[in-house]
Amino acid sequence: MNKYTRELTTLAAAPAAIWIVGWAHAYVFDAALALIAALALYEFLTLGERKGFHLPKTLCIVVMLFILAAFVLEPISVEMGVFLTLLILPASYVFTSRELDEALPSSGIAVMATLYVGMLAGSLIRLRQDFAEGPHLVFFLLLVVWLGDSGAYYVGKNFGKRRLSPRISPNKSVEGLIGGIITAIVAAIVIHSTFFPKFPLVHAAIAGAVLALAGVVGDLAESMWKRSAAVKDSSSLIPGHGGFLDRFDSIFFTAPVLYVYWVLIQNGFSSLRIMSA
Repeated sequence: MNKYTRELTTLAAAPAAIWIVGWAHAYVFDAALALIAALALYEFLTLGERKGFHLPKTLCIVVMLFILAAFVLEPISVEMGVFLTLLILPASYVFTSRELDEALPSSGIAVMATLYVGMLAGSLIRLRQDFAEGPHLVFFLLLVVWLGDSGAYYVGKNFGKRRLSPRISPNKSVEGLIGGIITAIVAAIVIHSTFFPKFPLVHAAIAGAVLALAGVVGDLAESMWKRSAAVKDSSSLIPGHGGFLDRFDSIFFTAPVLYVYWVLIQNGFSSLRIMSA
């Protein structure tokens, strides 16, 4: 594989991503995110299958899409999506003839994976649609997290010495983490100074650091699951980046963080009512 495959893939996908986030109809954004989430969930469930567990992939994806629809369509409540997940997925194992020994871990993985992808991806939908600055907030999130991740990658690759979490991800270093945080802060300041002045400078810098840290935690969580399943990447669907779960794990993990922080800014840090009807 070409050593610049990672960068070339990013450049090829960037125009479509920019249009979908900034100018496409909200339903186009929602549909694109639903496709990404479905593929990410499929990869997540495949990790469980590699551990030898039977997982109802199609049913999980259908239920997850219902959760996403609840974030979009007012007549459907997100709570109903959560209830369906907790009721339907465990119930599906009642009607199988598989060994009872695997029922608990299998149903647990199915429920956790469906809620993890559905709820976190859904928060990205709400980040875009709940605020007048929604597209700017999504751009802020994508640029800060991905540029921070790139900064961590290149700093760690060239200067990394102290392992950040050798048990989970031997390639991540403390130096890379610091480089990623600094890159994210710089990216946040540049975004404030160019196209998003409504994001207060100090808060933009703080958000950059917080998102960089949260992104690392989200990435480590996925790395932990992959290591448990003895795989390097969740798939090879995105050249140079692995799978959709690999590429969007940090975005899913940080979307609710930015949502909460923006709500706090808007409310003068006096209210924490988030995603309320």
